[in-house]
Amino acid sequence: MKGLIRYFLHSYTVSQRFFGPVAGIIIAVLILYSYKPNPVMSSYSATAVFLFIACAWLGLSFLNHEQAVQKQVVIVQLRSARRYSMGGLLTMVLLTLLLDVVIVIYPVLSGSFQEPAGLQRILLALAGHALMGLLGITLSLYLQSSWVPRASYAAGMMLILLILSISAGKVAEVVPGPMVSILLPPVFPVMDRMMNAETLPVSSVLGAYAHALAYIILLAGFYIYRSGRMDYNKTI
Repeated sequence: MKGLIRYFLHSYTVSQRFFGPVAGIIIAVLILYSYKPNPVMSSYSATAVFLFIACAWLGLSFLNHEQAVQKQVVIVQLRSARRYSMGGLLTMVLLTLLLDVVIVIYPVLSGSFQEPAGLQRILLALAGHALMGLLGITLSLYLQSSWVPRASYAAGMMLILLILSISAGKVAEVVPGPMVSILLPPVFPVMDRMMNAETLPVSSVLGAYAHALAYIILLAGFYIYRSGRMDYNKTI
């Protein structure tokens, strides 16, 4: 698996498709912290949303960066479409965690906060950013070109999902019942708990994190199962 991840990292880097989402998140974070001082958890909540959007974009660019023939050759060499899908997912997780650490540590090192962040808030921020980034990744899994052939449709669907996920609090006021919290990625609950982490009990924050983690595991697990079978059938 390490060799497969190295292959993906090299292939994605050479394609240069990473530049847009990575540059976008870096610019957004730099602009946010160009004004000092900043409140700790409110700022982390904002950058977590930035990371959610950037990782959704990064996921699409990563999943679509290979040519179809190149992809099929790799699957044949691995003799496992499921292993190929798992390797791609783990590579995106690695990239997400790298961005997570950079985004969380940067304001601490640059003295952008109005007070010391503290270990607990840094740990909550690291976990929250990781979950938000992975939520973006799991959305992109189902909108890649092998699932949605037309790029314009995929981009439009992604934009709608991003907007609905971030504004789920308002959507829930219009659509009563549990459907919004069940169907939409739990971006708003995580964002809200992070923003109010200093006034809420830790259990409330961790509950929102657990909801997001369950959502990620469910979508990622179904993707590995379904795309593995689909890609394997294409190779035989």
